[in-house]
Amino acid sequence: MKSFSFSISAIMLASTAFAQTPKISDTQSRLDATDRGLPNPVDNSNVSSNSGSDVSSSDTGAQRPLSLSESGISGSFGYDSKLAYKENPLGAPGELDQQADLVWENSFYGTAKLGVYELDSSVMTPYIGAKWSITDFTYENSSDAIPDLSALNFNSTSAYLLFLFQHENGWSFRAGLMYANDRSTENDTEDYSEFYPNLGATKAFSIGENSLGIFDASFGSHYGVVDDADDAGSSHTDDELDHFDATLSYSILYSFDSFTIKPGYSISYRKYDNGFNKGRKDLFHNLSIHLDYPIADSLSFSLFSDYSRRESSGTDEIGDSFGMLYDFKKFDLGAGVGIVARF
Repeated sequence: MKSFSFSISAIMLASTAFAQTPKISDTQSRLDATDRGLPNPVDNSNVSSNSGSDVSSSDTGAQRPLSLSESGISGSFGYDSKLAYKENPLGAPGELDQQADLVWENSFYGTAKLGVYELDSSVMTPYIGAKWSITDFTYENSSDAIPDLSALNFNSTSAYLLFLFQHENGWSFRAGLMYANDRSTENDTEDYSEFYPNLGATKAFSIGENSLGIFDASFGSHYGVVDDADDAGSSHTDDELDHFDATLSYSILYSFDSFTIKPGYSISYRKYDNGFNKGRKDLFHNLSIHLDYPIADSLSFSLFSDYSRRESSGTDEIGDSFGMLYDFKKFDLGAGVGIVARF
């Protein structure tokens, strides 16, 4: 395994809980707090003031709360740029929980729909997609626990295969596999890589003249490789970030004029079984609201705000509480623009 450079490994998480014995690095803390999941095509449901929130039907009568062509291959390429004020951008406890930064994220992505296949009582649509993202921390403050977070700039790459099954009763089911990795921009090293098989179910339904309610449930297992947190062996292993997760979420997609507003809440349960994290269980809450406005057919502007909180339970090998080591709160507020070309 490649090791972190001295400049990274020398910066360790600081908190009153483990000031004398660092447990995890700041890079691993960010990786551990990252919410990685397969995209859900139903989340891209289109609601307009002219549609009355109607969901379109396939030739079999299957209710599909998103726009799909009848057959053949279609897809899109896009670019998103987001600038956000983030409190606790690393998802860390202790002193770093109070640190904030202005974070600039640029993403390039592509998605292809490989046809629409009519089954007995449903429609099956396979998707493939990929995404590459650049994350830059921009703020420097000598009084912060980490004076310059730009040392932790990173690039992320992901690719996925997904099968979406839409039934005439309004339920959609999906199964997919995603590969993802993070690389340090400063050191050109791979900090983390993983495979993530996942299953999910979604129900979208009309709740008003111009709004849809979207309920979603999913579960899967993350199988990854991460560098040793402290380069000291002990109980740290390269698979200690592996975990099972199960998530429930509910969001409302509301459209008026040309604006779309989407408030949502999700709760995730995560269970870890390897290395230092053996016996650890997390409960992850997220409350968000997103507003989108189309400037043109292929150009949109967005505002977003997210609040997240993680609560951990269990104890490590020497009896220290995982709650003291991993509990955190995060808050993001930002804006972005997106360009997409469809074919």
